[in-house]
Amino acid sequence: MSHSSVHAAPTSSARRDVVKFLVCLAMVLIGGLGSYIVQTNAGTLQVQTLSIPGPNGQKISADLYKPVNATEDHQVPMVVVTPGFQRTKETQVSNSLELARRGMATLVVDPYNQGESTSQAPGSKESALIPAIDYVTKTSAFNYVDQDRIGITGHSAGGSQVRSAASHYGKLEKDALKKAADPSSPGGTEVTAQERSDAESLNKIRSAYISGWLRNLDDKSFKNIHSNLGLGYARFDEGGYRNVRGDGDLRDAPEAISFVNSGLPEDQKVSSVRTDSPYGDPGDRTYRIANNDRTIHPFQPMSPAAVGGLMDFFTTTLDWHTDVSSGNQTWFVKEAFNLISLVGGLVMLLPLSRLLLRIPALHSAAQPVPAPQARQTGAGKVIFWGTLAVSAAVACLTFIPLSNATEFVFPDATHSINTWFFPARMVNGVLLWSLFNGLFGLALFFGTHWLHGRRRGASAATWGLRIGRRDLGKTLLLGFLLVTCFYVVLSVIYGLFHSDFRFLVVAARPLSARWFWVSLMYIVLLFVFFFSNSLRVNGSMRVAGQKKWVSYLLAALANSVGLAAIFVIQYVTFFATGTVFWTDDWLYVNMLQSVLPMMVILPLFNRAFFTITGRVWLGPIVTVSIFALMALGGSVIYVPLPH
Repeated sequence: MSHSSVHAAPTSSARRDVVKFLVCLAMVLIGGLGSYIVQTNAGTLQVQTLSIPGPNGQKISADLYKPVNATEDHQVPMVVVTPGFQRTKETQVSNSLELARRGMATLVVDPYNQGESTSQAPGSKESALIPAIDYVTKTSAFNYVDQDRIGITGHSAGGSQVRSAASHYGKLEKDALKKAADPSSPGGTEVTAQERSDAESLNKIRSAYISGWLRNLDDKSFKNIHSNLGLGYARFDEGGYRNVRGDGDLRDAPEAISFVNSGLPEDQKVSSVRTDSPYGDPGDRTYRIANNDRTIHPFQPMSPAAVGGLMDFFTTTLDWHTDVSSGNQTWFVKEAFNLISLVGGLVMLLPLSRLLLRIPALHSAAQPVPAPQARQTGAGKVIFWGTLAVSAAVACLTFIPLSNATEFVFPDATHSINTWFFPARMVNGVLLWSLFNGLFGLALFFGTHWLHGRRRGASAATWGLRIGRRDLGKTLLLGFLLVTCFYVVLSVIYGLFHSDFRFLVVAARPLSARWFWVSLMYIVLLFVFFFSNSLRVNGSMRVAGQKKWVSYLLAALANSVGLAAIFVIQYVTFFATGTVFWTDDWLYVNMLQSVLPMMVILPLFNRAFFTITGRVWLGPIVTVSIFALMALGGSVIYVPLPH
């Protein structure tokens, strides 16, 4: 290659790279330490992970928040928390931490098939809540918990599981009372005080808060429940179209009316609901309150008002005094520290890669950076912007159809059947979309090159595509070392501070064997999209004389605007008409909350690694490994139980 066709690779002294690497490590440590201080409430809480046995060899992963002053002589209430579909226990930190800060023990579980909990045995429908509650109430490990003050709460699908659990334990009590009234019972047809006490002891749930779930609630849903109940539902819930009245307004919602009436005697039943106002008496477990949180469904666990309403419910119904007001919340500070760790953990890969390239055995994995292309003019400019517009439109138009196509391509996972063949139900939609758009992007790139680029001197060498077999092997080794370092640092931080790298629903979690083996099949196919992005970002979007920030911004927008348009269509339609554009597929749209940030970050790292190596290969090798594991770690996954 002639000297005129390349620029010298960016130089950076080893000392400068060491300093940058140490600064990033400091960010990771500060984020982890800060997160630890917040989640332990400056040492007043103990936080640890538990593994809870379930039926059929199933296991439930849970985080326990225990006040340090809780003892057998100073017992405290316990609230068991569960997230919804496509969420892990860490996403409920707002509720888990805030309840614990008010002196209550909190046990937050990963649902079956999510997080670090195992899959369920075929045919099993019991939620992870039941074994978790039984573990708290039937073992001696929780002697510091007041067994008469047990509460449960969950969001979205977790809210539905909360109602089912409250009904399960209420039915145990109801059946025992019915048996006690049988003429053949010790007390005959009259239920004795002992029989009543024994029956009530079977119902472990004093209070239950259903968040983010209203669908199909009716009188029958509550007939077996003998617990105080709270209902939190987003006024602008995207799933409101499924409700009887087609929206999220609880005031005249038949579901909310049935909810309130379930605790009232016949002569006090209502025909409309006063939201945010209590009914009934917590002393006899008839307390009811329906909070109509002014937010949307995915933001409900992050809404200070919604979190505050849940705090007030449990302090009231569990008869627990606290000096901490419902508005006094610190969970978002923990999220900020986790974000610092996430940024530091990702950015440290850049100076680390430069340091590793100084190793003689790896040095040839980098080459001088090819010269950027000349500014486009005339037909070239039309082709450039036209391909960006077409690729964005295709990305937008194909996401939902390809997500739905998983029913035919991956039928087992789509129908919640345990399988080793691409078992991540929701990620499979992203997989098909990525594969199609990756191939389409490659077709656009090489097609426009054949039509126009080759006449301007563009080639595999100028794109940074050309690489020998030995150098490809070294690049793969370098990528492996970078990904390994990322997860080693993450594991150390988690071990020290019980804190991972995350911000809200975007998270990198410690790597387990299950996620490692599952990720391999996804990484191979996802690589097509990640490589396509690297080739386009570095082969056609590097323009001579263009400011660096403009180039990075263009790359980020080009890779994300198509998916962002789905959000725009969904929510403009929602706020204009009261119903989302994609109804049956709204969960796929919600999944973009975690995918879209990755789409913005991806081209930035592909460009950064290109400037380090002069080639398009290292970026996608590193990013596909990390981002695939991030997507899978927060997803529902149906793998067979270990034998």
